[in-house]
Amino acid sequence: MDIVGGRTLYSTFTAHASLQPDRTWLIFEREDGRVLRWTWREFLDSVHQAANLLRSMGIGADDVVNVHLTNHPACPQLVLAASRIGAIVVPTNSKSTDDEFRYLIEHSGSRVVFTEQSCLQIVQSVLSMLSDREVVLCRTDGDQLPTGVRVYEDELARQPTSPPPGEGSAHRVVQLLYTSGTTSRPKGVMLTNANFIYGGEVFRGATGLRVEDRHIISLPLSHAAAQCHALWPSVVTGCSVVLMSRFSASRFFEQAVEYEATMAALFGAPLRMLLNQPPGSADSAHAIRNITFAQSLTAEQYDEWHRRFDAPLQQLWGMTETCSLPIMSPLVGERQLAAMGRPVVGYESRIVDEQGLECDTGEAGELIVRGTPGRSIMKGYLDDPESTAEALHEEPSGTWLYSGDTAYRDADDYVYFVDRAKELIKRSGENISSTEIESVLLSMPGVQDASVLGVPDPIRDESVVAVIVPRSPDELSAEDVVRYCEDNLAPFKVPQEIRFVDELPRTSVGKVQKNIIREEILETGEL
Repeated sequence: MDIVGGRTLYSTFTAHASLQPDRTWLIFEREDGRVLRWTWREFLDSVHQAANLLRSMGIGADDVVNVHLTNHPACPQLVLAASRIGAIVVPTNSKSTDDEFRYLIEHSGSRVVFTEQSCLQIVQSVLSMLSDREVVLCRTDGDQLPTGVRVYEDELARQPTSPPPGEGSAHRVVQLLYTSGTTSRPKGVMLTNANFIYGGEVFRGATGLRVEDRHIISLPLSHAAAQCHALWPSVVTGCSVVLMSRFSASRFFEQAVEYEATMAALFGAPLRMLLNQPPGSADSAHAIRNITFAQSLTAEQYDEWHRRFDAPLQQLWGMTETCSLPIMSPLVGERQLAAMGRPVVGYESRIVDEQGLECDTGEAGELIVRGTPGRSIMKGYLDDPESTAEALHEEPSGTWLYSGDTAYRDADDYVYFVDRAKELIKRSGENISSTEIESVLLSMPGVQDASVLGVPDPIRDESVVAVIVPRSPDELSAEDVVRYCEDNLAPFKVPQEIRFVDELPRTSVGKVQKNIIREEILETGEL
């Protein structure tokens, strides 16, 4: 049985809007604090206006538009509009540099850029070097916008609320989501309507998401996590969404209380940021019944989280390429948060060695996932058949997505993350997990944040370097750190070098950008 059928994101939203037209669907807290609300019917009208706007700008089937924004209703409006007319949306990180942004626009072939005032200078600078691109400016606060630029909200208001002719279909690519590019140029992951519907159904089943829920979204919509862990599962389920312009550790639980949120999607870094906040009255006054997240905490941090916040955590594993979560903590029973979770209904996962043979219990190997391209896993990488062939392996048993993540499973089928294959440190013939060392460092009193990586060593292949953010500048010494590691790690895993920094470079969802750290060490010899 096919759980997708012929559904698209647009048709799914329309079906819910016809059943509950006057229920609130979206609450948006703008950067300046102003709160905007839409019912299902009102938002569907705005989607039709967005679709008509795209049509008026010459955008049709397979044409590409870019959304270069902090969190804003324009993102779901334009994606749903694209789903209707068969166009493609490319969300990009609003903090991208000129070079990064230009690459994404050129590689994707985006014809229109929807952006905000804080990004306008970079956008205009890049587009001045390209031809046949237009800019539309979205309002994020009450400030006066510059003249001579089309304003999104004004343009929407001029459009009819009747739906334009549609060419959207389940198999059409509706979004290009670019990988983080921590080791090379980002790759454009082609995701169809069916991908998001399938992923939403899997998420709903594995988390118990229901119509009465309200998902608070503060992760950036330019990243797959906010879309695949929250936004589109909410549309598939028919529940409501409260969208924050950005994540605020100091206000997160206050916002959850104010907007009556019951579900949330986060990462390890935001969880740690919340733990670092002083206690507040909203810490346990909220109604959140489940928080999905990735990237583990320490055992002590889990204990503190549950004592303080009373918000159950459900860990998961997935990739932009899976468009869903093939591995999640069980909804019922022991969640075993030290693990990423167990295989969920809807996906088949294996852990294999370098020859592609199944690993034994407790043996580390590469995590792979079987799926159907364009339905349960990505359709492929845009204009990159070589990378697509490296990731998607056609085998007699079906198509397998090779994740590049090293993991192992225990006797109860809980799956444990070891490291990204490219982040395993090779020292004197030993494979060392940077994640394992980071977990030890994060358990050390006085350590606020830590990252571990390997740098070339002429004798032992690689040297282990630990980069640490101390809780206070004079609280730690390198000797203290080495002694702590010696007490908690095998000798070959103890870092040979300790460096202290004020903060670690992170992506918009909190992943440490080890490529930046490594480049700075190699180029300058220091951070």
